[in-house]
Amino acid sequence: MNPATDHIPEAPGRSWRQIRQEVKPVAMSRLGRRRRLAGWARAAALTVTIAGAGWGLYTVAHSWSTNRSELATAMHSELVREIRLSNPHGVLTREWAAQVLALPRTASLLALDLPALRDRLLAHGQVQAAVLAREFPGTLAITLQERAPVARVQADDGQGQPRQLLVANDGVVYEGLNYDKAMLAGLPWLDGVRLVKSGRGFAPITGMAEVSALLSTAQLQAPHLYREWLVVSLARLAERDEIIVKSQEVPEIVFSRKRDYFKQLAQLDYIVDAARGLAAAPPLQSVNLSFEGQVPVRLLADPAGPPAASRSFSLQLSQRKKPREL
Repeated sequence: MNPATDHIPEAPGRSWRQIRQEVKPVAMSRLGRRRRLAGWARAAALTVTIAGAGWGLYTVAHSWSTNRSELATAMHSELVREIRLSNPHGVLTREWAAQVLALPRTASLLALDLPALRDRLLAHGQVQAAVLAREFPGTLAITLQERAPVARVQADDGQGQPRQLLVANDGVVYEGLNYDKAMLAGLPWLDGVRLVKSGRGFAPITGMAEVSALLSTAQLQAPHLYREWLVVSLARLAERDEIIVKSQEVPEIVFSRKRDYFKQLAQLDYIVDAARGLAAAPPLQSVNLSFEGQVPVRLLADPAGPPAASRSFSLQLSQRKKPREL
């Protein structure tokens, strides 16, 4: 410390407290001002959105709590104005569905008992599945899936008169509507079955899965043979696993459900062609395709010739050329 300088008095008007401390801020750029304005705008928009959502929720809650009965009354008052049907792979029409459902003119869309209406449609065997839905304000939407017939069967109508019924691949027996007559005429008849009453219809026929597989294979792979089939019998299906087919050219064709249907059809096609090629030979009476490796064949007996038993023989396919492709 220097005593000589410690007590030097400050000059009047020269204190550091009197020095101006303000610093002029740097001017904000134009881009900065735009960013600040954009931030304010986003904040304002968010505030307005939140306020609007809150007001909307409040309005809905208030309306639901105060006008609940009025809303229910308005919904129940909506009548069924239209029935719309979607049935892309079937033949049943919207008019048929409307007739089956038989809705009154004052039917309310919200008050419809959809399961009960679906049961009305499913009561017809032609309908395999049905889905019903409400489409506001006044439309009943129906989606149908129909069964496809694979054979015909003849039944008694209760008054001693025969009537034609159809059989689907799942064995369901039903009275078909709106089918093309030519298509129905091409279906084979079923034999060797007994129709059992069940409710207003008949119980499903057992074994139709195997029969349907044979018929569909023949229809797709050998249509020239299928077109001549008249009757398909299930009389020996349960006991001997055999399906008997009667065609225009061969009175009896025996198929086995234990063997591949395509292979049996190829053998049948070969035998029919071979029989046609025999000069002055009697027509075929029966062809048994149920055996592996050989096919017993019987020719139709000639009244002027030898007895029918002597006209039976087995065609050894392994010793001849292979069956040609269908």
